[in-house]
Amino acid sequence: MIDLRKKYPHAGYLRIKKLLRKRSKEVTKRVIIEYMHKYEPDLVRARVRQRLKRRRLWAAGVNDVLCVDQHDKLKRYGLALHTGVDPFTGKIKWMRVWWTNSNPRLIFRYYLDCIKKDGYTCLVTQSDPGPENFCLAKGHSFIRQSLDSELEGTLQHRYMKEKNNMPPEIAWSNMRRNFTPGMEDILSNPDVNYSCDNPLQYNVFKWVFIPWFQAELDVYVDLINTTKRRAQTHKILPHGPPDDIDENAHRYNALNFKIPIDPDADYIKEAEQLYAPPDHPVFELVPPEFDYWARSYYTQIGSPTVTGDNVWNVYEEILNKFTTNAPLVEDLQLEGFYDDREECLKEVQNALQVNIHTMVDDLQALQYDEEGAYMGGVNGGLGPELRDEDLAEGIVNFSSDDEDYDVDND
Repeated sequence: MIDLRKKYPHAGYLRIKKLLRKRSKEVTKRVIIEYMHKYEPDLVRARVRQRLKRRRLWAAGVNDVLCVDQHDKLKRYGLALHTGVDPFTGKIKWMRVWWTNSNPRLIFRYYLDCIKKDGYTCLVTQSDPGPENFCLAKGHSFIRQSLDSELEGTLQHRYMKEKNNMPPEIAWSNMRRNFTPGMEDILSNPDVNYSCDNPLQYNVFKWVFIPWFQAELDVYVDLINTTKRRAQTHKILPHGPPDDIDENAHRYNALNFKIPIDPDADYIKEAEQLYAPPDHPVFELVPPEFDYWARSYYTQIGSPTVTGDNVWNVYEEILNKFTTNAPLVEDLQLEGFYDDREECLKEVQNALQVNIHTMVDDLQALQYDEEGAYMGGVNGGLGPELRDEDLAEGIVNFSSDDEDYDVDND
């Protein structure tokens, strides 16, 4: 428990039980609850006091809509996060960490990697207004139009305003409660000489920390996607593990709107070249020459497996190797962490010969059902006819009032 609390200091008994099971330890719910009440009374009281804000989003089924969002609260360390969530299943399709989340090409790459791996895409994508979502909106619309000529000239992306892009907010809130505290305990080590404004320190940090952080995120996402949601009698929401709902929608009497794609098709390759060319510098963790030397120094120190216990030690050893080679560091011309939003937008605008605004305005927007507040892609955005009883049974009212779906309004 002590080791688990380092990583998941605010996890409840259900999540602790699942984490223990992953470590081949079967502990009853009663024992875990008794432990928490005895040794963690403050945490128990904090969870009881928690108040959840309820908002609503309608989803017609699996792969109706994919909601994406960025997370900036770890940028003080030089880490930028991004996620994509299916609101019907609650499945986190990706949660990625990188040195930026402002580059439109990077956001489309996350989406493209996801659909190529899955072999299908959704009806519509959804995000907050913002120029960083330009390539996603255009790229997804291009792919959908390539598969359905009737969609020619239409935007298959929906922009949400006033914090109504709820599912990713929930994912971030859960992450901040169950994952981030343990990671920040490691990141905020006061005994280490690190500033993301220092070019050398930041590049060593990126090289060491981002792969390790991503591996920890992958474990967390797998836990979320394989955990059954707590049943809610007042909600018409599938209560199985997100992975199972995603793969077996019929078992939950739900519809699946996935659009099959061929990862090797010309339209996928064209979208990739337009909006996320593989050789673009944004996909480099660090400059190539720096990567060469970092790998060399890592080998010299014995290529240790990076863990939360030694990650700063690895950082310091590689940093020391670089600092003893001052002429090399000067030649590398490294940069510290900075806001690259404007630089990214100019590059994309010049390459595609377009003007980028907060929303794509040169395609016909999806229709909107104001009365029902449906935000998916069925029936051109108007949603399914609820008079069809078979179809109506697959509709889910997705709200944020359970333990795992807590909205982050910071």
